[in-house]
Formats: sequence, C-alpha cells, structure tokens
Amino acid sequence: MRLFQANHEGYGFEFSRRERQLLFEILSLYPLTPAAHHRLSRNPGPRDEENQTLLDESLASHREETRQRVRALVSNPRCFQPQGEGYVWLASRGEMECLLQVLNDIRVGSWLALGSPRLHPVANLSSTPEARAHRRAMDIAGGFEMIFIAALDGEPPAAPA
Repeated sequence: MRLFQANHEGYGFEFSRRERQLLFEILSLYPLTPAAHHRLSRNPGPRDEENQTLLDESLASHREETRQRVRALVSNPRCFQPQGEGYVWLASRGEMECLLQVLNDIRVGSWLALGSPRLHPVANLSSTPEARAHRRAMDIAGGFEMIFIAALDGEPPAAPA
C-alpha cells in the first residue's frame, strides 16, 4: 500500500489486490468490541442505569451508521478503482477518520477477545484457531491504522518507485 497524494483534496492510496482483500476482510468484522465494554462507570449510581441506557442506544445507532458507511465503501466500485495490477482509493479526511474508528474497534475487540494481554505475552497466547484469528485481525487492523494515521498527520506521499 502506498500513499501517493495528501492535500486539500484528500488522500490517494495505491493498494495491491491482496491489500485491498485484507482491508475488506478486516472491515467485515466490524463491530468487534462488545457493546458491554462501554460503561459510564465501574460503580454505577442510581441515575447511571438510565444514562447507561442512553449511551447504549447512542452507541447502537452510531455502530449502525458506521456499518452502513463501511458497507457503502466496500460495495461501491468507484471507491477502489482498478489500476494496473491493483487499485486506487481516493479518500476524504472524513472517510479516513471513519475507517480509523472501525479499525480501532476491530483491534480493541480482538485484544479484548484475547483476554486483554499485556504488551509482549500476545505471542504466548493459546493457538486455537479463534485466538489466531483475533491476533491476525489485531495485527492487520493495527497496520492499516498506522498507515492511515501517518497520512492524516501529513506524512508526505512516497516517491514513485
């Protein structure tokens, strides 16, 4: 994946076929962070239950809107234009920020599913198919996040090879 444009018009990325496929596979996991993870308080008070209900409803609505945006992105043939052996994606800042939210949800949801491991013990986790899938999703989502954050932070486009 290569950033080739970052300016007031948006961001341009070149994807190989495999990179596009990986991105779409990862995006299909959204949402992965359990809704119950989002709590107003660890020690709820008398009014917190009502407020928690409002938070849960708002979160459900936001997730559905985001799911629809992601579905539109991956199903719209104009979003990822075939070019040569790969694809070009021209994205607005808003689209990039939406994808970052989705990727972060997937990364955090995978981390939670793995038992919220400390930094390095992830390699020592159970190697069940489910654990391997969560480690893979966490790594791939994190990789895409790093690239998109660098673009938003103003990393200059890479020089043509």
